[in-house]
Amino acid sequence: MSIRTELLSLVEHVNAQIRLPSVRRVYIPAPNIAIDKAAEFGLVELEDGAAGLFYAWLGASQDGISERYQTDALVGAQAIDIARYYGGDDDIARSLGLAAINAISQSVFARLEIETDDAQDSMGGLSLARGDHLGMVGNFPSLVRQARALGVPVTVVERKPHMIKRERGVQITLEPEAIRNCNKIICTAATLINDSVDRMLGYCTSAETVVMIGPSASFFPDPLFARGVAAVGGTRVLDPSAAIAAQQMGKGLGSSTQRYILSGANYAGTTRLCNTLSETS
Repeated sequence: MSIRTELLSLVEHVNAQIRLPSVRRVYIPAPNIAIDKAAEFGLVELEDGAAGLFYAWLGASQDGISERYQTDALVGAQAIDIARYYGGDDDIARSLGLAAINAISQSVFARLEIETDDAQDSMGGLSLARGDHLGMVGNFPSLVRQARALGVPVTVVERKPHMIKRERGVQITLEPEAIRNCNKIICTAATLINDSVDRMLGYCTSAETVVMIGPSASFFPDPLFARGVAAVGGTRVLDPSAAIAAQQMGKGLGSSTQRYILSGANYAGTTRLCNTLSETS
């Protein structure tokens, strides 16, 4: 069973157990991808204030999302109905569906007061030392710089041909096999939108530690933990209105959000949490 199928099944289970809020607001940006500005994200907010994000910089595969989905028409919809878009066959449907899944997950976490660790950095709790070889699924330039400052070589697997390069201590390649020799790996949550996550994690099985990071990784983490991912670094939206305003001004997410980390060693499991919530409702 794929991660996408498992994640959808989890959300369906939650929906069957508890009453989920409807959709209050949807924000879909018209991305202007540029190296000198922060990445852009779409947002789905529920009536209880919980919100989920999706990475909106995948490029051509997301073109036309605002034409396909009119945001006003989505207001008042049941959260589970939007989440089911994640079962779609293209990046556009999966983008909006994952944002709804993230919002549902954050709603449940808030209702149960799930304790998460605040992210101290952007590494998802991953510590590096000399002798490590860091692999990245997706290019995080600031993290590459941090690793190189520690003397740690970095191999990055990308999907964009124009990013290919090789220089001292850094290799950016289109070949996923290149990360097989990395002992620590950071994977971008965008792999859940472009549906490459199962394939990419298949190349990470020999690594000591694998973490997934990104605002799009704010969902129930069970399918990742079941596959050996040690931690998931997601994003909690503290102020959806401020997050949208900041995106519209090209300022990134900033203080409207808070990064957090969920560890596989400490997470009780969504089904168990959901049963607890159902009993107390």
